[in-house]
Amino acid sequence: MKSSQVLVPLAVALTFAAAPAVRAGAPAPDTRAADFEHVCKGGNNKDLACTVANEATDCPKSTCVPKTLSKTIKGKLTLISHDSVTDWLNGLPPPPTTKALTVMLEVKAPDGSKQILAATYQDLAVPTDPPQAPSNVVSLPIDEAAVQALASAVGGLVFAQLESTIALQLQTLFSVAGTPVIIEVKDKTVQSADHTGDNLATVLRFKVKIQFVDPV
Repeated sequence: MKSSQVLVPLAVALTFAAAPAVRAGAPAPDTRAADFEHVCKGGNNKDLACTVANEATDCPKSTCVPKTLSKTIKGKLTLISHDSVTDWLNGLPPPPTTKALTVMLEVKAPDGSKQILAATYQDLAVPTDPPQAPSNVVSLPIDEAAVQALASAVGGLVFAQLESTIALQLQTLFSVAGTPVIIEVKDKTVQSADHTGDNLATVLRFKVKIQFVDPV
């Protein structure tokens, strides 16, 4: 769809397009885009509401694109997935081990200060199960294998929303009430450390661009 051509392929948190099982379980970028308001990019109906399905009628000689509420925010996103969380004092417990995912986002605030926003997620009901995100982000458990699979497919992170705690902090920092989403992933900046075969955490980091948009 043409909407993804304007808000450059976007995305954290998390469509893991590399693995077939994940492709089957995660929403596609264009599906996520439908969760947000769209307007005509130009033409006689510029800035009027539209839908991508009716683009030819709603936006003659133009395109239907997501309505943005902010300038582009550059950032660096780091994902740290650990399938064998260790008790520092008592060492690694016997299987099944506790699993966790840490998300860290680095951005520059409007006042020029560097901000580091991080949160750690677990399945608190069953900590030995991988943590999960809401189904409109990714509908499969996020373990080390999933994060490592993402290393070769970060371009699939389009229109994924940031977790609510981090999103709220971004709204406060930038004084915008919309929903922050990742609009571009710099796949050439990907750095990864695959530790799926040992007891260390698997790490993935890459540069992103974020904008605020309005939910439908």
